Amino acid sequence: MRLLQHAQLLKYEPGQIIFRTGDPPGGIYGLVAGTVIVNTAPLDSTPRLIHIAVPGGWTGEDSFLTGQHRRIELLAASETWVMHVPIKAMEQMSAANPNDMRAFGVISIIAGDSLLRIVHDLQKNSVRSRIASALHRIAWTTNAPVTVSQENLSILTNTSRKQVNNVIQHFVEQGWVETGYRSITVINPTALRQFAEKDITD
Repeated sequence: MRLLQHAQLLKYEPGQIIFRTGDPPGGIYGLVAGTVIVNTAPLDSTPRLIHIAVPGGWTGEDSFLTGQHRRIELLAASETWVMHVPIKAMEQMSAANPNDMRAFGVISIIAGDSLLRIVHDLQKNSVRSRIASALHRIAWTTNAPVTVSQENLSILTNTSRKQVNNVIQHFVEQGWVETGYRSITVINPTALRQFAEKDITD
């Protein structure tokens, strides 16, 4: 509740940068509506797409915890609304309530869990399993369309656009997803997850 008392509601248009790798330390962002592209890379490497985020999570805590520049890049893929808590407010909260620092640290733990799953999913042998895993990872918490192109989905799953197109059509025929203009809606996340975990070689 205290977090929301310090939050500001902000709107970003499609293609607008929320923050870039290397930007000065800043606050955290909670995704309320829309789809956000997450780019990052090891130090001295070019940032690449690693995740597409949908409403329900917070990010941007890295520079608050380290006092260093931003380590990831956020880009609005669609009209996006976020709750932004400035870094000054986070510092004041932590000074007044030491347990708030632990709560901010939990955001990083959750992010680490997401990265672990990304690596786990990429190690699957089956192209179809990797694509099913990525779709489930992106959209299992929402029934709304998720803005994701086949090109970006191919990057996330280390596959080709042709492979993505063929697999998506199969998932549509199964009734697991629906497609729209540059968007995908996951209808049956449970079926996608079960299919992905079988990891049957293509």
